[in-house]
Amino acid sequence: MILDRTPNRHLAFGAGPHRCQGAHLARLQMRVAFEEWHKRIPEYWLGDDLPITEHGGQLGLERLPLAWR
Repeated sequence: MILDRTPNRHLAFGAGPHRCQGAHLARLQMRVAFEEWHKRIPEYWLGDDLPITEHGGQLGLERLPLAWR
């Protein structure tokens, strides 16, 4: 493995033969977490007072203000 090679156009942990081996486990864990959340807190909504902010170019959020009864 030559990490400083040029050009260096690999997609380590992203796609192809170097896809992250833990990606399937992570998806399963998130599915279980969401199912358990919805069992315990079936009705929730976005909080009114706080803005939703996106974090960089990644798919994800810095904050997601939720409210429930």
